[in-house]
Amino acid sequence: MRTTMTKAISNLPALLALSASLRAARTRRGMGLRRLADKLGVQAQMLSLWETGKRPPALEEVAHILGFLQVDATEYDRVMQLRYRLDSPNLFEISGADSFALQRIFEDIAVRVLEWAPHIIPELLQTPDYTRAILHGRAVLPDDLDQELFARQVRQLDRRPTCPQTILLGEPAVQADFGSQLNGAAASHRHLNLKIVPASACEAGVIEPFRIYETAGKVFTVALLHFHNTVFVTEPDAVERYRSTFRKLELDAFEYQAFEPR
Repeated sequence: MRTTMTKAISNLPALLALSASLRAARTRRGMGLRRLADKLGVQAQMLSLWETGKRPPALEEVAHILGFLQVDATEYDRVMQLRYRLDSPNLFEISGADSFALQRIFEDIAVRVLEWAPHIIPELLQTPDYTRAILHGRAVLPDDLDQELFARQVRQLDRRPTCPQTILLGEPAVQADFGSQLNGAAASHRHLNLKIVPASACEAGVIEPFRIYETAGKVFTVALLHFHNTVFVTEPDAVERYRSTFRKLELDAFEYQAFEPR
């Protein structure tokens, strides 16, 4: 079931990160939702809305929850900063496991996902051999490589698209050695529409991979996907530029079945 926001928020990524942080702070203390709600003097339903990102808590409510749960000073400052940023449409950067967790939340609430992958096949479609080759190219240490491979396989199993998803692959991303593996991976996702953008159609300035999440009420959020972090963009004009870029790329794209690697 997809969630619906009850109030328009300028910075949806910050809201979702805030709600996840409040939920994590409670579970770390081993406290149930109803028990915490009783202690705080609020309705359990309201606390649930805050923890699921369906309603933004007021600044003083966030401070009250964090104080009662006795989070450390560093975590207190981090979560309070998330609340300050709710009404500020701007860039929102997040890294490590938190980045993947926030992407997973967006996938759960999205009604449509659009992705541009100019140089590398997206993680969702990577085979172990393809992932290993990429990590070798980034000089990842052997022990770290095995851990990263395992983590990616777990994320793949957990990320089965449930809403329509269109992925535009730049021609450089599709290599002859991995073509058959890509075809097999793509065929296993019935909600996926995979297209190839020929190198001649790729704009010189369009070099970074990005993903566009459309959520209820035609709210669009752009995720700029980097190796170590993800930057979420919510500023309306910037979001529209990425949507326009995607539309232009898609005009020149063709279905991946028709692609024959050179």
